Amino acid sequence: MSIAIVGAGGHGRVALECLELSCGIADEVVFYDDRWEHLGAVDGVPVFGPVESLASDARFERVFVGIGDNRARRRISLLLERGGKTFLTIRHPKTTISPRAVIGEGTITVAGTVVNRDARVGRDVILNTVCSIGHDCVVDDYAQVSPGVNLGGACVVGEGAFLGVGVKVVPEARIGAWSIVGAGSVVLGDLPERSLCVGAPAKVVRPLREDELPELGGSAG
Repeated sequence: MSIAIVGAGGHGRVALECLELSCGIADEVVFYDDRWEHLGAVDGVPVFGPVESLASDARFERVFVGIGDNRARRRISLLLERGGKTFLTIRHPKTTISPRAVIGEGTITVAGTVVNRDARVGRDVILNTVCSIGHDCVVDDYAQVSPGVNLGGACVVGEGAFLGVGVKVVPEARIGAWSIVGAGSVVLGDLPERSLCVGAPAKVVRPLREDELPELGGSAG
């Protein structure tokens, strides 16, 4: 059965490489991207489009949404779910994931990721290069944990939250849904939802605007 990766940009290409390294990809793989008419092919892989047409394209039952933007990834995943697609969970071979951890469908664990025992990671999450998820952590749907992030034990990262490069989070801290924590921040306590937070210790800078929160419009790429 053929595989479609949504998004032919950097994250989509990383997903393709993780697939190649982990299973060799015996099946046909294509990209789907709204820029398909201008791209043609990326790394020798054909680019189809527009993305919305994938929901009804019976040739591709298995999909992966390789979009870095959390809001767009959520929107596209929900669209494809309504189209009856099956979501791939992608794991780079150089990761360490406890057999007692739970990883949701559509999630990717990139090289160097460590997920410790009894952690629960939701659907369509990005666990990026050399990040670590402590024991008993919860990383909710559509969240993104950037390269070099470290979560202490029993942390909670809410739905759609974005943790920038190198963020450190002390054990049992909770980060609210759809919040953004800036690169290099140190989280020493709970942070509210829908907020931009930066610093060491991390503090709320401002609430997020409506255009920074989930919506159903926009395009993939």
